Amino acid sequence: MSIKFDGRDIKDGSRVIANFKDGKNLRDGSSSGGKVLGNVRDGKNVRDGSSSGGRTMCNIADGKNIRDGSSSGGKVLIKIQDAAKAIGSSSYGASTALIWWYLAR
Repeated sequence: MSIKFDGRDIKDGSRVIANFKDGKNLRDGSSSGGKVLGNVRDGKNVRDGSSSGGRTMCNIADGKNIRDGSSSGGKVLIKIQDAAKAIGSSSYGASTALIWWYLAR
């Protein structure tokens, strides 16, 4: 699957498979009312579902790597710049980690 993230929509070819319209929640499909897959409410932890208290899937606490779980000493899964390339984005922030975790890993 070759996906592209344009800052708002995540596309597989011309089909929108998910969206990040509100800047905090990754939603299934093109609707802003779609099912929430995950969120980055605090800006460094990728959490499951829409709650800020949801299970932490991965984090970008050091700003360079996507790490497993909530610890800044967790296992490095991938560098943020490599994850950005994988999703066709130039962003190196929490949104890149969120989209990579749910759609490209």
